Amino acid sequence: MNLSRMAKECGVSGPRIMLVQKSFGLPAGKTYSEGYTVLVKKLIWLRIASVPQKEITTLLSRERKLLQLLKVDSLTHSPTWFEDLCVNKFGPSRLLLSGYDLGHRTGVQTGLDFAERDSELFGSQEMGDDALRALKLCMESQEAVTARLQKEIPVLSSALKWMRKVAKEPESKKNGKTD
Repeated sequence: MNLSRMAKECGVSGPRIMLVQKSFGLPAGKTYSEGYTVLVKKLIWLRIASVPQKEITTLLSRERKLLQLLKVDSLTHSPTWFEDLCVNKFGPSRLLLSGYDLGHRTGVQTGLDFAERDSELFGSQEMGDDALRALKLCMESQEAVTARLQKEIPVLSSALKWMRKVAKEPESKKNGKTD
């Protein structure tokens, strides 16, 4: 899909989509996958829920890093592999932004690396990249964001009730009367 269609699906303007892309370092292109759109929607919703950009950026970075350590990025050669895999599914074994299910058995074991990579002088564990450590950091960020969302529910609920009252069509217009 193109930018204008994605904007329509997200319920925002094209410039707002471009701002989200720039703010969160998402790659821009001529076409976008359904997964990319799902991720952009989640980022917009988190900002509406007053989650600070820094917290969202940290979570986004940690999810991406965790999935790289699990070699999920090697299943495709797309530069938007992370954005493309995002789904609008939630649950205790799923990551918040990508929706990736860490407990789901796939046809391919996630620890296998199918991508050709330049060899490093030291292994990733020796350099401090450890999947369990990355998972712990990712879950800490996800729990912080989720806690913030829980605190915002009453505020957003009240705001929505107020907006419904304010945006209601005046009785005079319903009856065809004008002032």
